[in-house]
Amino acid sequence: MRLPPPEVVASWPPPNHINPVSRGPALLVVEFITLSIALLCLGMRMYVRLHIMRKSGWDDWLMVGSAVFGAGVTTCVVLAFVRYGWAIHVWDLTPSKMIAGRQVSFAVQALFVPATSLAKVSILINYYRLAPRKSWFHHMIVASMVFIVVLNIIFLIVLFTECIPVSSYWNLLLYDRDCISEAETLLAQASTTAIADFVVWVLPMPWLCRAKLPLQQRLAVIALFSFGLFVVLAACIRAYWIHYIVQKTYDVTWHGFHLWMWTAIEVHLGIICACVPWIKSLYKFNTNKRNVTEVEEITDKAGESSWFNRYEPKLSKASIWVRIPGRHKSRLSKSSPLVKRESLGKVPTKGLNTDEREMKTKQDRDRNEFVDLGRGSTITEMHPAPQTLPADTPGLAL
Repeated sequence: MRLPPPEVVASWPPPNHINPVSRGPALLVVEFITLSIALLCLGMRMYVRLHIMRKSGWDDWLMVGSAVFGAGVTTCVVLAFVRYGWAIHVWDLTPSKMIAGRQVSFAVQALFVPATSLAKVSILINYYRLAPRKSWFHHMIVASMVFIVVLNIIFLIVLFTECIPVSSYWNLLLYDRDCISEAETLLAQASTTAIADFVVWVLPMPWLCRAKLPLQQRLAVIALFSFGLFVVLAACIRAYWIHYIVQKTYDVTWHGFHLWMWTAIEVHLGIICACVPWIKSLYKFNTNKRNVTEVEEITDKAGESSWFNRYEPKLSKASIWVRIPGRHKSRLSKSSPLVKRESLGKVPTKGLNTDEREMKTKQDRDRNEFVDLGRGSTITEMHPAPQTLPADTPGLAL
């Protein structure tokens, strides 16, 4: 924080310590909404990983750590906003509020660095698990991870050593303060954070564009991973407000309102965007589960001879290929339901056509798991269309 020259102080109005002009509750609303959405998205991600997929990795728990530090950032900002004058003009501050506000500012910076760095490392670890070994993508992930970890360790070291002793950071009125320029360190941290965000979120795009997936599915996955560009935008806006506060104004508490708002948005958006692909997997799981339930319910009611003609299942739009004896490989059609073989015993033979009757009489000899009722043939092989993305890719899993 720059100390204003005497002529600037002389231009300020008289201080109002009783009923000062305030920014209002807008910052509190933004803080609580973004934190709530981030925790909700993280909860859904952990539900998918722990309850449905029954496995987790370092990327999941690092994201939990990021959320913990992010909640700490929000707590400090709300505390300073409500009690220590971050919502009023600097000339309305008392000396005690000025010192307390600087202490909270120091704490926010110390929490912001691990909150954002853990989120980025979590995303890179997820990329690392999906990337083909010894590919350019694999090497770029490792290099980016090392760069982010080293960079943020440097930021923390600079933060705790820019003033000797550390208490000089918040004791602005000390005559012999020994501090380096705060403007250069904050601007360097903000600009490199924005660059790192851009690298992390753009890194998988060439790999995703070349993935051997149907066009619609490939575009959907790219769109899910592109949510991170909102984080880059928030980081750039935050960098602008840091520049404005440390170089353009002395009323840092009043204009700092924008800085702290975009700080919270950047932290929580990072968590939200990293969890969005897993939310897509949760939606996909629930859709598939609902379709399977419909097949089982109608199979249980198969006592009517016209069941095959009336039932049209709601199958997933994913590209599933099946191989049928004596036929070329073909895509499973919407009107061709897959039924478990053990369910065929519930289908009566009376009223069935020749193909359907043959399927029922062969069920004891043929041990294949599924039967293609629409085509009147058993399925000897079923596998997904060839793709370069692993099955547990966020957005494709389940």
